[in-house]
Amino acid sequence: MAGWRMFHPCDRRLPSQGWKIHVSAGLDNAEDVLRAVYEYCTRRKLPFKFLDSRAILLARNSKYAPREASGKFITLYPSDEGELRRALTDLAAALDGQHGPYVLSDLRYGDGPLYVRYGGFLRQWVVDENGEQLPALQGPDGTLVPDQRRPTFQIPDWVRLPEFLAPHVAARCNNDMTTLPYRVTGSLHFSNAGGVYTANRISDDLPVVLKEARPL
Repeated sequence: MAGWRMFHPCDRRLPSQGWKIHVSAGLDNAEDVLRAVYEYCTRRKLPFKFLDSRAILLARNSKYAPREASGKFITLYPSDEGELRRALTDLAAALDGQHGPYVLSDLRYGDGPLYVRYGGFLRQWVVDENGEQLPALQGPDGTLVPDQRRPTFQIPDWVRLPEFLAPHVAARCNNDMTTLPYRVTGSLHFSNAGGVYTANRISDDLPVVLKEARPL
């Protein structure tokens, strides 16, 4: 895969799809984050890949890079939910205090640079109605369906959310917007740097434009 370097032990067989872990990092702490993940995964023979240069990491997080891929510096491929939970718990401790851009397509685990998403591990493809080849997932009946990669967290209808991730979904849904002194009325533009929105100031109903600034 162009731009990626892969660690895949010969005696580990990947499932075709499942819950994957994404780790984000800034340019200032990428080496420290990669070192911690590398040591963890190589000791446990856990397959993973990482962007193989600072230039690629910078490009992936640039303002107009694809939003659904931004922030993804390292990807881990646990074989099952048990390994997923163990890796998240262990890496949350190993990466305590580290920062990274928010991965829009994923569910954040805790308050560090760890994120999870259900998706394809191995390359599978499906052709849509426009003749475009898309990454695919296998449904319960064996049919291949598009692996939707959008800048919002979602899971296929047939996939069960692991119980231990439920508190993190609740935390995602509990973002308090009531303290914002504006009422958002529409959106004008989106980029990795943040969105631009129309709004009204609550105190006097003045129409304004709000510009979001996403950290890192």
